[in-house]
Parts: sequence; C-alpha cells; structure tokens
Amino acid sequence: MENYVDLFQPSFLKKDKRTAIPEDATVTMAYVPLQLEIITYDNDEGLDNGTIFPALNKPFMGRMVGK
Repeated sequence: MENYVDLFQPSFLKKDKRTAIPEDATVTMAYVPLQLEIITYDNDEGLDNGTIFPALNKPFMGRMVGK
C-alpha cells in the first residue's frame, strides 16, 4: 500500500522532478491572420460543422489525407 504522505504529494508536484516549463524556454510570437471576408454558415450548418466560419472548417481526415 502507498505511503499516506505520498497520496498528497504526487510526483508532478515534487521538487526533484522536471518543471512544466524549462528554465531555458524562449519567448515566442504567435501569428493569427486576419479574416478579411467575414462569411458565415447559417446556424444549422454551423452546428453540423462545429464552426460558423467556413475558413475555420478543417475536418479531420485521418489517414485519408493525400489519397
């Protein structure tokens, strides 16, 4: 059985483990292109696609990509 103290100190919180962000992490810059044409789906089509913006509609194709 686990030690009682270890139940309240999971390994990801212990000081001797890796941190979530490395000490030598660099600052990055995000790029978000502007949508110049605001075209939207109607409500039902937006609900079916998971977005009202056709430009953001990127269906997951799995292994079918490139075939």
